[in-house]
Amino acid sequence: MRKTVLLASLALLALTACEKKQPPAPAQPGQPATPAHPTPAADPGEPVGDGGAEQPSDEALPAGPASPANPGEAPPVVASFQHGEAGDLIPGSGSGYLDRTVWSPNLCFPMADGGFANSQVYGAGGGKGPKDKPSQCDASNYSLPWRDNFCEARGYASPVCASGTGHQGQDIRPASCKKNAHWVLAAEDGVITDIGTYTVTLVAAAPPHRVYRYLHMTMKELAVHEGSEVKAGDHLGKTSNDFGKTPTTIHTHFEMRAGVAGTTTDGKPVVIHTFLPPYLSLVAAYQRQLDGTPCS
Repeated sequence: MRKTVLLASLALLALTACEKKQPPAPAQPGQPATPAHPTPAADPGEPVGDGGAEQPSDEALPAGPASPANPGEAPPVVASFQHGEAGDLIPGSGSGYLDRTVWSPNLCFPMADGGFANSQVYGAGGGKGPKDKPSQCDASNYSLPWRDNFCEARGYASPVCASGTGHQGQDIRPASCKKNAHWVLAAEDGVITDIGTYTVTLVAAAPPHRVYRYLHMTMKELAVHEGSEVKAGDHLGKTSNDFGKTPTTIHTHFEMRAGVAGTTTDGKPVVIHTFLPPYLSLVAAYQRQLDGTPCS
C-alpha cells in the first residue's frame, strides 16, 4: 500500500506545476491536545500585517481524479464550544456563504494545540480591523466564538461565494499570540506535493484525494519536504507569519480543494479543484480534538 501511495504521489508531483475554553494538555507528536484558552502575550517586536491577499491568481493547481462524486449533506455539526454558523462573517467583511456540507468528514484538525478561527484582516490588528484595537495579540482574537471567513471580501476567485471572489480558505490563529511555538498538522494521510515561498500543499492519498494547502508556517524550519509521505496528525511545521517579503499576522491560512466533482447543499456545482468551504469540517474536527479522538 505504501508503495502504491508513493507511486501515486510521484504522479501528482509530475502533473503539478509548482505549488470553549478548555484546560490545556501537553501536545504529543502526531496526537491532538486539548486546546487552551490562552492569555495572549503581546510581542512588541512583532510586525503586524494586513493578512490580506493570500492566493496568487496564476498559481498552478495540482492534478487529481475527475470521476464525479457527491459527498451529500451531512447532519448538522453539534459542538460543545462556541462558534458562529457557517457563513456568519464579521459584519461588513463580505457576504457569507451557508454551505452545510462537511466536505472532509474525517479531517484531522490542523493545529495541535487548538486554535481560534477568525478574521485576520477584519479582526484586531488587521488592515481593516477596529481602530481602537491595533494589536493582533488583542484578547478578542484569542477568544470564542469562532467566525467563518471563507467568503470574506477578498479579490480571489471563489466560485461558490456570491460575488465569485473571496478568501478561499479559513484563517486560524494558534493557541497563543506567538510564532514558531505551535505545530501545524497534516489533515489526512497523503503526500506533500509542493512547497512554495509561504505555502505547503498536501494531496490526500485516499479518494476523493482532497487537496489541502497551508500558508504562513516557519518555512525555513518545516518538518516535511516535497515528496514526503505523511499520516493524519503528523507535524508539518509551526504557525508563523511568513508571507514572502511582507509578514502577515500570526496564523495558519487553511484551504481545502475538491478532488472530485460534487454539489453544494444549495445545488451549486463543484468541479475539480474548486475551493471548498472548510469551516464546518474544521468545527467537527476541532470537536473531535476536544473529545480526545486521535487523528486517523
